[in-house]
Amino acid sequence: MALVAVQDGIEQMVSTPHMFNGLSRNPEPSEVIDRVGALNQAVAAACGGRLKILPGNEVHVSHEIVRQVQHDRVTRINLRNYMLVEFPSLTVPVLAEGLFSDLLMEGVTPILVHPERNSQIQTDPSIVAAFVDLGVRIQVTAMSVTGEFGPAAKKCADILLWHNCVHFLASDSHRPSRRAPILSKGRDAAAGLIGKERARALVYDNPRAVVNGEAFQVQPPLPFKSSGKPQRSFLSRFF
Repeated sequence: MALVAVQDGIEQMVSTPHMFNGLSRNPEPSEVIDRVGALNQAVAAACGGRLKILPGNEVHVSHEIVRQVQHDRVTRINLRNYMLVEFPSLTVPVLAEGLFSDLLMEGVTPILVHPERNSQIQTDPSIVAAFVDLGVRIQVTAMSVTGEFGPAAKKCADILLWHNCVHFLASDSHRPSRRAPILSKGRDAAAGLIGKERARALVYDNPRAVVNGEAFQVQPPLPFKSSGKPQRSFLSRFF
């Protein structure tokens, strides 16, 4: 995977083991840091020092997420002040806005990952704009922009890009072949929608600010056509 990333021009990758989703082992930050350190030694030998791996997590949103942060159970990106968070695939949790506000009060900026693959957001992408206004930052999967996650994810990703609701493109890579660590295709597809300069910010300028723990410029979301109050699905009450 490291060799594929280097060939695509990627210089830094964040390791993002899943946390608190009911399936993963939930490694403590100290373990993530130790294992990333060992991985970097192997990657440096294989790639000639052209790629660096940074520690992080992808944290499932639940009512426990603020307490998990307060008790240092979560590995923030490069140990700074940004944290990757994900929703269930079908719904937007009812308490998400309040949880995000509490995280921001703790000095942690949530980065909501792959919202374009969430069924409820595909139905009403304007949900994301409200999170952006709150201070949440948004990460879309590059393969969604290229259409490799299907037409619904692509349509939603394109809408979010058009409305200034995307701040990062990420590979969300899982293996060297299927879902490989490649960003260039997604960057080029995004450039066709929003221009080369803005597309470059999604894969270089904004991520660089995050790994350094810095703020970066965010354009306000463009207005969505009014569709009335978003409807919560029946399943959302269980999250």
